[in-house]
Amino acid sequence: ARTHARTQTTEMQMVVDYVFDVLTRVVVYVPVVFRASGIAVLFLLCWAINMRGFERWGIPYYKVLGLRRTEGAPEAVLEASKLLASLLLLCYALYELCVFYEWELGMAVTLVGFWLVLTGLLLFSRFSFFQDMRAFVKARVLSLLTGRVDFVDVLVADVLTSMSKLLADMQVVVCAVVVIFAEHTDSATNSCMHSLVGPTLASIPYAVRGVQCLLCYRSSGLRAHLLNFGKYMSSFPVIWMSVLQHQKISAEGVPSDPYDQQLEVLWLYSVTVNTLYSFLWDVIMDWGLALTPTATYPLLRDDLLFLQPLYYYAAILIDLALRLCWSLKLSVHLQRHATGVTFVFIFEILEVLRRFLWIFLRVEWECIKQKAVIAPPSPGIDRSSLFLSLGGGGGGGG
Repeated sequence: ARTHARTQTTEMQMVVDYVFDVLTRVVVYVPVVFRASGIAVLFLLCWAINMRGFERWGIPYYKVLGLRRTEGAPEAVLEASKLLASLLLLCYALYELCVFYEWELGMAVTLVGFWLVLTGLLLFSRFSFFQDMRAFVKARVLSLLTGRVDFVDVLVADVLTSMSKLLADMQVVVCAVVVIFAEHTDSATNSCMHSLVGPTLASIPYAVRGVQCLLCYRSSGLRAHLLNFGKYMSSFPVIWMSVLQHQKISAEGVPSDPYDQQLEVLWLYSVTVNTLYSFLWDVIMDWGLALTPTATYPLLRDDLLFLQPLYYYAAILIDLALRLCWSLKLSVHLQRHATGVTFVFIFEILEVLRRFLWIFLRVEWECIKQKAVIAPPSPGIDRSSLFLSLGGGGGGGG
């Protein structure tokens, strides 16, 4: 029995090592343009699954989001995900073929061609998903400029905070295209890359959410919005102290000076505060859990539209673990080596999955607050009878 257990452990370790080796090769050899696009496609696919789940459980997500029933339907999102994934895989296969034959011009043409086709789809395609997406983005920008904050605006901005690393990578993507067209590669790279651009792009979603919280406070006077504002502001020390650590990083084998040590301690404090702050807000305010001491199930609430309490307890534990991973991705120690960068890439994927899980309970709680559903039915009852008409958009929040 012991020998069998050891054999199983060894086989499992070999599988883990193989998967990690594959991911390391992806991080080291796959251009950022393809990695970032892959993360975006994964987000899109997860949103399609979110909508499928809402429909299965009779949760009228489109009402609290202020969408038409046919707008951005799961079928259209799935088709768009397949199209974008196919484009990504085709261009990456062509890129690898050029790498195999050491054809540098082919590699450059493939990278530029991929982004030209992708941009053309996003801006000009008549496919229903892309048309709806352009209208949706325009509506969100107008809401931000006019100071209106609906639930859909809050949800989109929160999703963008999970894509902050992807936004920061846009600098690398743009510079890669610039270098292709530049005559002097080294000088073009040095002039394009700037240490402050990446963290600035990563900070934008948190700044947008902070502004939304202030707008909600101005319109409602609820102090909870100020507390929410503080949560998003707690992300800035984590991001920008990581930048300082990168700029002052010591060489291998060289002991760090007292300033570096103090900066690392401050960064650890910032990560701890931001992680716990965000986690507690997720559970209490975004999901409406742990608010009712007399609830049938401890730390939950009486209205559970997904019916199984185990789902909620699992979501709480997973959210805490992945919140910590998402904060650690900014660690300067992880980003110094290929192995550490691999962990960062893994954390990006895990954050997509955490946000995917978060959306289920966030939209569920918003439906309950807006009375978009009557009550959680018993198993086997047709949940289509739960739909109520709402007067309009998704309301404020945050």
